[in-house]
Amino acid sequence: MMDDEEFEEVKETFRGLVILFKTVWDEIEHQFSGLPKEERHRIFSVVAPSITDIFGMALREGEIEDIAKPDRKRKKRR
Repeated sequence: MMDDEEFEEVKETFRGLVILFKTVWDEIEHQFSGLPKEERHRIFSVVAPSITDIFGMALREGEIEDIAKPDRKRKKRR
């Protein structure tokens, strides 16, 4: 189970994500204010998955770096 410090980190992470998506929505409303709300929702539904994909790629990149690091150095044979 998570301790309080880990729980606070998770809460902060989610808070940041919510703020990010809110900012994206606000910008869509600003840039496309002349469109009906349904169209702005459609635009957001195209943009939002890209954001989550970026986070997923960043997480996978960290995992790949961990996997790619050798546990020990190999000695060259002569």
